[in-house]
Amino acid sequence: GLPERDARLEVARAAASDALLPALDQTRTVGLVTLPGAFVGMLLGGASPLTAGAVQVFVLIALLAVEAVAVALTLELAARGRLHRRPEPGTDRQRTSKSA
Repeated sequence: GLPERDARLEVARAAASDALLPALDQTRTVGLVTLPGAFVGMLLGGASPLTAGAVQVFVLIALLAVEAVAVALTLELAARGRLHRRPEPGTDRQRTSKSA
């Protein structure tokens, strides 16, 4: 079989790519359904539409970049075995508890 890290990555990669879909869809439809807050705020503040559009594009790209970094970090933590799911109550796994 695969090394443990590669096996974890094999399972988690599909979920990681799916995690970015909502952000990509939101970015793609901005301006078609709603007027973005940064754009409207800049216009109401007296900025030109070109400047307001540039600021809004920057905000959208920054949001996508942060979400991509968060997904990549989560994927790396899962691959290294540092990120685990808690067992659900009632499963066969023994739960460890600290006694006072």
